[in-house]
Amino acid sequence: MGIISRRRYLQKQDFPGVIANLVRSFESLREEYLFGSLSQLKREGVDVSRIPRDVTPASEIEDVLKGFQVTSMMGIAWEYIRETQDQLDFDKTLSAHLKAHEGSRAWSYRETYRDCRGNIDALCKSLAADVHRVIGFPEPRLEFLIQFSAGAQVLIGLSQAAACSACGDDKRARTLKQHIASQIA
Repeated sequence: MGIISRRRYLQKQDFPGVIANLVRSFESLREEYLFGSLSQLKREGVDVSRIPRDVTPASEIEDVLKGFQVTSMMGIAWEYIRETQDQLDFDKTLSAHLKAHEGSRAWSYRETYRDCRGNIDALCKSLAADVHRVIGFPEPRLEFLIQFSAGAQVLIGLSQAAACSACGDDKRARTLKQHIASQIA
């Protein structure tokens, strides 16, 4: 517990449970992002029939999304960890569990997204371009990029909400989800 804040800080012994919850949440969020984006494009009349709607394990699309998720939520997770070395250990352990460790393809994508330096618009556009490329440059290009970028904004918020929830801050997770819902409506 912080001196002024009522936030509960994670201890190293909490990491395995938090990481297990994040790994599960992130897997379903990756699926929801791709399926939701393609479904919206289909509703808009875009032919998506030849694009797989599943995120295949160990695929490039999975690595793109893993790198994006870790980038978009790590700062939030670190807010729940007091010591800098523990933050780095958490990052390393989570990355290993996601198979997004240093030197992996997912890590490379993560480094690319870190170059956006917190600029949400740039981050979303970067993910959209990567997803568009990985799924085979389907046409109409602009519609795909717009939808994947819009979906990326939702994915950021949901990944951050998953981090809050996994760290025991359900109130903040609900607030983030409500904010996302208001933006979509």
